[in-house]
Amino acid sequence: MNRILLNYFTQFSIHTNFKFVNSNLLKQILILVFIITSGNLVAQTDAIFKKDSTEIRCKILKATHTKYSYAFINPKNKVVKTTILKSVVDTIQYDKYDQNLMDHKLFNKTEPVAATEEEPVKAYQFTFSIGFNLGNVLEFNPPSGLDKKTFSATTALDLGLDYYKEGNRFAMTNELHWNFSIQKSGITGANHIQRIADELNTLHDFSYTLTKNSKWNVNLIVKTNTSIFTIYDGDYFKDYNNNGKIQGFISPYEVILSPGIKYQPNDYFRLSFSPYSVNLYGLSSQQIANTGFYTQTFDTNGDYDLFVFNQVGADLNIWYDRKYKKWLEMQYRLGISSDYLSKTAINATLDGLFITKFKIIKNVSLAHRAVLKGDFLVKPFKPYYKQTILLSYSKSF
Repeated sequence: MNRILLNYFTQFSIHTNFKFVNSNLLKQILILVFIITSGNLVAQTDAIFKKDSTEIRCKILKATHTKYSYAFINPKNKVVKTTILKSVVDTIQYDKYDQNLMDHKLFNKTEPVAATEEEPVKAYQFTFSIGFNLGNVLEFNPPSGLDKKTFSATTALDLGLDYYKEGNRFAMTNELHWNFSIQKSGITGANHIQRIADELNTLHDFSYTLTKNSKWNVNLIVKTNTSIFTIYDGDYFKDYNNNGKIQGFISPYEVILSPGIKYQPNDYFRLSFSPYSVNLYGLSSQQIANTGFYTQTFDTNGDYDLFVFNQVGADLNIWYDRKYKKWLEMQYRLGISSDYLSKTAINATLDGLFITKFKIIKNVSLAHRAVLKGDFLVKPFKPYYKQTILLSYSKSF
């Protein structure tokens, strides 16, 4: 485009013999056009499209299963080389443009060439997502049954902190998922707010590759779960029945440790297997423990134990993360464990969390959350399933 404009103005000046256009004015116009269109010069033939809808015109030098290395021309007209994580890239396109707009040995050769280093990509990535769902049913004088006046609210919080650094064989994934639901069965003061769900779960994957750029890792999967609020008899937030507390923060709590081997062929799929896992289960409140709902053994004082250590057995974890174009995002977690070391009853449990988001506008999506639990050895097999649809806001840092 610059060459066309330059030819146009050159021909214009020749035909008019500079009678109507002063040469200095012509130079100023050419400089102005160059500045306006110079954005096309600071790039090369390839293109990287980021998930934030921005484009990087560059020369892609190398691609691994976690990142791209590329070179481009910065605003100071210097050739620089840098990397970008695939987790922030939507798509790439080789040879999108017909030719390089600046010649440089870094663009024409495939072997590594020394270049000015750009600021490295951040090793940590933080993600935040929160969703809400409000429900109300008002039914007066139905043909059968009583009037219905119910209100409900559900909120979900999802946090993520990932770490990956170029050249470092250690990587980690940390996630927090909190689902909280309440309801009120009527509109009078006698109808108290009740808890429907208060589930706080965290998932952690600490891995170390066996060799550089290997698909195999040794890793440790850590899962925890507890609740946030203090709950009283009847699932109320106050002791209306005078029966005391039945649940609270880290009362109870559960921690599962699963060391093993992980296979990760790409950025989307992870499969981890642990032949041996342990379960740490306990409570912080003796009052809640003495309800007898949680532990079945006693201490020397005759109270229910506050801590129980169990050998769980094998644990298989399948994690799948995928973004399709700009409108669909999937985050699926499936765990299958077998308590073959149990001295009582052997089981094979299923525990899954499936989050699917459909983008509406920037950072706002419709989120479908599904929970799946069950025991394969219970006949007939009838897994527990629960789904929630929420309006969600998400942001990555």
